Amino acid sequence: MNNQMPDRPQLIAQPFSEQSLGATLKAALSGQIASFHTFRAAVAFVKRSGVQHIQAELQQFVQGGGLAQIVVGIDQLGSSLEGLASLLNAVEEGGSVWVNRTTETYVTFHPKVYFFAADQVALLIVGSGNLTEGGLYTNDEASLMYWLALQEPEDQALWQEINAYLDHWGDAANGNAIQLTADLLNELVEAGLVPTEEKIEREGDEATAVSPTPSPQPETQLAHVFFKKSAVKRTAPRSKTSVPKPKKPTLPPEEAVSQPVELAMEAPIGFVMILQRTDVGTGQTTTGTSRRSPEIFIPLAARDVFPEFWGWPTLFVEDAARPGKYDRQAVKMRIGGDLVMVNMMTWPVKHDFRLRSEALRSAGAIGDILRLEKPTEGTPFAYYVEIIPQGTSDYESYLALCVNQVRNSAKRWGYYR
Repeated sequence: MNNQMPDRPQLIAQPFSEQSLGATLKAALSGQIASFHTFRAAVAFVKRSGVQHIQAELQQFVQGGGLAQIVVGIDQLGSSLEGLASLLNAVEEGGSVWVNRTTETYVTFHPKVYFFAADQVALLIVGSGNLTEGGLYTNDEASLMYWLALQEPEDQALWQEINAYLDHWGDAANGNAIQLTADLLNELVEAGLVPTEEKIEREGDEATAVSPTPSPQPETQLAHVFFKKSAVKRTAPRSKTSVPKPKKPTLPPEEAVSQPVELAMEAPIGFVMILQRTDVGTGQTTTGTSRRSPEIFIPLAARDVFPEFWGWPTLFVEDAARPGKYDRQAVKMRIGGDLVMVNMMTWPVKHDFRLRSEALRSAGAIGDILRLEKPTEGTPFAYYVEIIPQGTSDYESYLALCVNQVRNSAKRWGYYR
């Protein structure tokens, strides 16, 4: 046991510190730092890539009589089947894994707390690192290590406070936490709340957009079977500074997109997106093979920033034959001089939001910009649609509005007033 307890907090700043967060957790679990008997943690996301680095040490810790309790978030489809299954296998009968989620919109379980306790000392690590390989080793992350001397009244009080919060996050009575079992994990996968890592890798390009604010939670009927809304009141402070409403430009000036447009406006009238092969391609071209369904993929993050723009979920009806799939059928859209019927559909299990229409797919090419605008009330169609081809005079103006980047893709999107 290391009897030299630092007299001040220590910072782990990856990748600059001599020791990473992952190496610190391994050392603590294996007894190289102190003879800890309890390990508790609360993390937002867990992946197999992270668990594999501490799995052997965690398993040995539990088999040696240590108590382990880990609370994991499953919001934003950020935790994987493989990661949660690996944690379950590691703790076995000597510990517990809990999943925490609320059905409340725009609320994410997001702590990163690692807590080790011995008879006389405790070690608290709080920072930005999730239980993923990036969080433990490769990302730019920062974590603060703080030692508690449990014989000191102030440290003893903090020790009790930390345990109280960890208890709360893993308390089934709150309606947001459930103790994980292998059977429950399979049910969460079937409900679309926990994806496989293969699915994350395969569908991440179209499903996840990088956004400065977290997307709201995907709401499904199955979500409410497992989790409830949080009983804790969550209120953000109101700004005392009034923000002037942005003027509606005829053609948006460059300064209108110096920051993501959706953060500076109330309700938009228009949406723009750069089309990709998945939107305008037909799939297989070999003779005898079927064409891909004519569907344009709207990032879920785009839908969820302004759901009312799409009528979500008010105007959608669940498909009786496919639970979890919702449709808004026969939406009238005017493109050019034609009035076409477009089906909007979303599969929370597949993490997709699509516009199905051969007229829309056939009108654009890769790199063109899709523009949808809501007309004034009383107009005999729900959206006006225009394809802005590359090389035209309006292209650069609308391109400047596409300020949100989809991860690992050239697709970008934005809103305007």
